[in-house]
This record gives sequence, C-alpha cells and structure tokens, in this order.
Amino acid sequence: MRDVEYAIIIESSSTWYEESPMAVEVTLRLPEYLVEHAKRFGEVTERDAGQVLADTLEMMWSAMGMETELLPDVSILTDAEVLVLADTTMDPAQNDRLAALQSRGKAEGLTETEKAELFKLLHLYQVGQLRKSAGLAEAVRRQLRAPLSP
Repeated sequence: MRDVEYAIIIESSSTWYEESPMAVEVTLRLPEYLVEHAKRFGEVTERDAGQVLADTLEMMWSAMGMETELLPDVSILTDAEVLVLADTTMDPAQNDRLAALQSRGKAEGLTETEKAELFKLLHLYQVGQLRKSAGLAEAVRRQLRAPLSP
C-alpha cells in the first residue's frame, strides 16, 4: 500500500485540558487504507475523516491513561528531580508483563485485549525511555553527571 499525505484540521471534542477546544492544522502521511477507513467511518457517522482521526487519537491517549499527564520540561526540574529522572526504570511488574506479551505474541499470537495491553506497555516504555534520556541529557548539561562515552 502506498502512503498518502492527508491534511486535516484536528479539533478536540473534549475539554480536559482547557475551557474551550483548540484546533490545529496537521498534515499526516498515512497509509492509504487508514485514510479510506477514516473516510468510510466518517460517512457512516456523518463526520469528516479529520474528525474521525482526531477522535481516534483522543481515545487512544485516554485509553493509555495519558489524557491529563503532561510531561514537565526537564529544564525546570530541580537537580534532585533530574537525577531521579535520569535513573528511572520501568516498573518491574510492567516490564515482566511486557516481556511475557512479546514472547507470547511471537510464539502463538495475542488476543485483541492482549494487543491493546502490549501497545499500552510499549508506549509507557517508549515515553519512559524518552524521559530518562531527557533527564540524563539535562544532568550532563548541568554537570551533575559525566557524559556517556561512545
């Protein structure tokens, strides 16, 4: 399948972060089948494809428990907070579950519920790694830690 560039106006339908919804124009490069699915679903629900995609993104963030969790800028953290962030690791129970789901997925496949759980855990892992990297970079910038050698 080929990717298509699709310009949409994403307007939030909820107000968990502000008193009024904001609209931001976003250009996405999506596989053609996703755009077609969004268009067809939009026809059935009498919405445009842009609103379908925006609602889908909003539901995804909400399902992952990220709807109100805005990550702070590391530059405003105290030195102690930066060091804690630089040393952060994934919760051991979550890490074990992530490994188990990955292993099971490769061996025998996953149910839709397990796929959703795996997606959420992968997202948590990725966000955690990005935050840890930001904390480490800030610790090096503040000379709280030595730079990692190549």
